[in-house]
Amino acid sequence: MLLNLLQMGGALNEDTSLLILMAAFAGVDILLLRLGLGITNAKKRTRMKWVALSFLIQFGVIFIISSPMFLLGFSGAFDGDPGIIIPIIILCTFIDLNVINVIHQVGLKRSLVVVLIIILPIIFIMVNMGSVLSKPTGF
Repeated sequence: MLLNLLQMGGALNEDTSLLILMAAFAGVDILLLRLGLGITNAKKRTRMKWVALSFLIQFGVIFIISSPMFLLGFSGAFDGDPGIIIPIIILCTFIDLNVINVIHQVGLKRSLVVVLIIILPIIFIMVNMGSVLSKPTGF
């Protein structure tokens, strides 16, 4: 996919454009995290470096929690059943709430406000990443 993008005259197929859109959503989500921390008057670790690092930690934790679904998608045993995705999203939201509270020390109520601001782009990224990763490749 990426090789086609970097070659001269390479066409943007659906997967490549989806990856570009997910990267754009990740950038927007970092800015939304910064906005959420500003709204909640966070006092600690609010510089952009810490906000980006916080986003990477949150995304990594959510990715690790969702990795069994990705592995099942690789093998073809998982097709995106909402009955499995919804509890994972709820668990990830709870853990994300606590990660924000630990890193930025804003309190649980304010962390909930930040999580409600940033959770939709993260869900979009993870669902689309799962669909891209679970597609069989043409061998």
